[in-house]
Amino acid sequence: MHLGVLQPSPQLSGEPGVRVLFHGDLHNQKDLASALEQSGERAPAGAAAIIASLYRRHGVDIVRSLKGAFCAAILDETAGELVLVADPLGSYPLYWFTAANQFVFASELRAALRAHPHPTLNPRTVADLLKFAFPLGDKTLADGVEMVPAGSALIYRASTETVTVRRYFSLPDLFAPSNIGERQYADAITSAFAASMDRVTAGSHRYGLSLSGGLDTRVMLSALDRLHVPLSTFTLGGRGCADEVIADELSAMAGTRHRFVALDNQYLGDLQPTIERMVSLTDGMYVSHGFTEMLALRGFEDADCSVLLRGHAGELAKASTAWPLHTDARVHAMKSKDEFVPYLLSRITHVSRGDAAREVFAGECARALEGDDARRSFEASLAEADLPPADLCSYLYLKEYHRRVTIPSLEIFRTATEVRMPFADVDFLRTVLQGPARWRDGVKIHQMLIAANGPKYLRVRNPNTGAPAGAGPLREAIFDKVNTVLRRLNVHGYRHYHSFDGWMRRTLLDLAERVLLGEETLDRGAFRPAMLRETVAQARQLGAHQGATEHDDLLQTLVLVELWQRQHLPKPALAPA
Repeated sequence: MHLGVLQPSPQLSGEPGVRVLFHGDLHNQKDLASALEQSGERAPAGAAAIIASLYRRHGVDIVRSLKGAFCAAILDETAGELVLVADPLGSYPLYWFTAANQFVFASELRAALRAHPHPTLNPRTVADLLKFAFPLGDKTLADGVEMVPAGSALIYRASTETVTVRRYFSLPDLFAPSNIGERQYADAITSAFAASMDRVTAGSHRYGLSLSGGLDTRVMLSALDRLHVPLSTFTLGGRGCADEVIADELSAMAGTRHRFVALDNQYLGDLQPTIERMVSLTDGMYVSHGFTEMLALRGFEDADCSVLLRGHAGELAKASTAWPLHTDARVHAMKSKDEFVPYLLSRITHVSRGDAAREVFAGECARALEGDDARRSFEASLAEADLPPADLCSYLYLKEYHRRVTIPSLEIFRTATEVRMPFADVDFLRTVLQGPARWRDGVKIHQMLIAANGPKYLRVRNPNTGAPAGAGPLREAIFDKVNTVLRRLNVHGYRHYHSFDGWMRRTLLDLAERVLLGEETLDRGAFRPAMLRETVAQARQLGAHQGATEHDDLLQTLVLVELWQRQHLPKPALAPA
């Protein structure tokens, strides 16, 4: 479904008996090829062919030997079995369902639904979206269509029409404490990140970096500079924002080919086509914070890079910033999961505060909200993790947020360029997570990695605090107060990269009113029209008089769900006159 840049040889191995479709990065491809040759078999070219050869020898157990970021489908024609494989972090989605004596799978939900006889909306997924802004677990907006679990092999046997899921990777194991000293811990992280950077810069690709002023991209930039990797960099935002000014300085230091993509009033003149495309590319399960992803896509479509490097999962090395699953003083003081669950549930309220979501829905979605399905999803997500509360934050971030928010956002970019994420490297994460949670709570790890690769980058300010990136806590606290004032005053060089309270917000509210109160939406019967009108009116009134955005994420989520239904479900039958 994507570009296939990372595996230039054919993705499909068509040898008789076992056929393999592979997509993504296979980090240990050379080691697997060597293992074949040592066993007396000539190693074929390409990841798919190597996996096929190993599968003939070892069967489904071969998936335990695969390392990287990938998805794969293995058709064993002799045994009459299909094996779908997702990497340990679910870096590439795979959707599947069984219906009418058929087994369907695809790397996009919209592709799978073309073969679905009667697609319907999953109310439990809607409940998750309205509570967390993303679904939990493996469910999707389509009832009965699920994702292959991360770190698993799903096996479908045609003769019995049975599905078995075999877990080959345990995410909680990444948090196994090593009891090493802090100095050894720091050295291990530096070494692991260097190895990860070697992996993401492997191959003859043209590399691009989304260059904000933040520390995740700065760590990567300093490492790329050290490795002398030719690089194109991009920054997007409103003119005069902090990211624009800081990225100009950073790109000049690194000597990159730099481009600024301006976010202006023309970009979202008509928001509906933009959101419709976003819904299509993300299968309706991605709630944006400003819709800047679609602007970034335009920049990448015009760029000269074939592989984009992203800093996702870098938050786990500074867990106090991993919103909305960040650590804080209260989490660190907790002793048990029983304390953790109600606190996190009370803290995640940015989509729907109070009973607003329950009041606008009717039918099955209303019952899912009233039945507290989102809480049950949350508790189920934690069932296999026996970890301290601070580690549970990072566990949830990696298990749910990374797979159900980061990956859908990358599906937007993957239509134009492939993506690699050095911080989301399993070996690097295992090294980071082996230490006590306090050691990875602040920005020390990022500062250490920048110092190891290019100390000069520590002198440039961090847009989040206004202090130089290498500043200590006291200096950061002082600069942060000044930085906050300058941002609120909209001073050039200190502005936020987008201003959602202005024209972007008005455009969203106009769209929400047009879509949610439209005839097709109301005929569907999923919403209570009077409460919808009241919610839109309250959003306009609050924004006009108080600058509040209380219902904005709720309205955006409702629009996403409705537009997804328009794209994939039959039109509602008209009520009789």
